[in-house]
Amino acid sequence: MIYFSRRRLEAFFPERAPRRIPMWNVEVDLQVATVGLASAAPHTPTEAELRRLRQVRRHIEREVSHFYAPDLTTGEWVYFDLEMGWGTAHEDSELPDLDDVVLFCGTLPGDRSGSAATVDLMLCGSTEHLLQTTWTGGRMGSGSGWLHRLILKINESDSLGYTGVPEDLTRRALAVPRVNRPERVARDVFQVATRHHPPPHQRGRVQGLARVDLNLPSGEFTPRLIMATPLYVRYSSRKAMRWITRLRLHRDLCRRYGRPIWKWRPDLPPRDRDRAYTPSGQP
Repeated sequence: MIYFSRRRLEAFFPERAPRRIPMWNVEVDLQVATVGLASAAPHTPTEAELRRLRQVRRHIEREVSHFYAPDLTTGEWVYFDLEMGWGTAHEDSELPDLDDVVLFCGTLPGDRSGSAATVDLMLCGSTEHLLQTTWTGGRMGSGSGWLHRLILKINESDSLGYTGVPEDLTRRALAVPRVNRPERVARDVFQVATRHHPPPHQRGRVQGLARVDLNLPSGEFTPRLIMATPLYVRYSSRKAMRWITRLRLHRDLCRRYGRPIWKWRPDLPPRDRDRAYTPSGQP
């Protein structure tokens, strides 16, 4: 398991008082690492949490759709199983640069969805729910404040047991005139995150359940983009990828974006290189 939202899981049990976990972040500036510390519960899911997760999955899977299904609506649950890359990120500003957001990005060729077009998937969550050390992808990109705030608002709503559609994602809120339109922000962040993927070991075939935030139709030069908030993300196979497989994935990405295979992250500023978010409970 790579990502597991205890807050989102507990929101499915309204009869239980939501557990408020005091959180804090500490940045250790060693020019090479950013360490996130939290007083959260155990590093790995407990047996009771896994049992509740199985109950929730049985409930969700009655109406769940594949993420590439047409006509998805905000608030609908989707299942995903595809190759994705992931990394942490911070708001597009100088301070604070402590990563508080994690982004999973992947693309499914259109032949799987019965269409000539491809489908992009971007999962947006809080680093609070990461279960393993994760290298940074740097800043989210210029003008991405709307999405950064939305991710944190959804995480806070989960802690309060609110499972409805966030106000920021209603038609009325999305229609408010602004310089950076939500659909443009989502696509820009996806492009930035895709091009700044950390090392190959943070890319592989993963699966899980997520709730749709936005379903952006394809444009003349852009594929359809599904933005969602995950409940959990885990490897599709329990077997660790062989080094030759990781090398192939790394090589394919470099070819796709015209990068030298030995220099994958030239766009990251020096302060963002070799930084990692370490969840509590890690050695």
